Amino acid sequence: MIGPVWVVQDKDTGQFLCPLDGDVGFTKFLSGAGRFDNPESAIDTARFILGNSFVVCSFFDDVTKCYS
Repeated sequence: MIGPVWVVQDKDTGQFLCPLDGDVGFTKFLSGAGRFDNPESAIDTARFILGNSFVVCSFFDDVTKCYS
């Protein structure tokens, strides 16, 4: 099913947050970025991992790829 998803990008490195062995990792590829199903989860995770140096972007993708 296609719907809105959100990804988090580190402003300092340009890398995206991604799931990694049950934790949060980083990837330079948008295709490997973790998808969030709502902006609040994306922002909360970004603040916890990156402080204030992040950008949250949204687009339409397969929502079955999302994690919260």
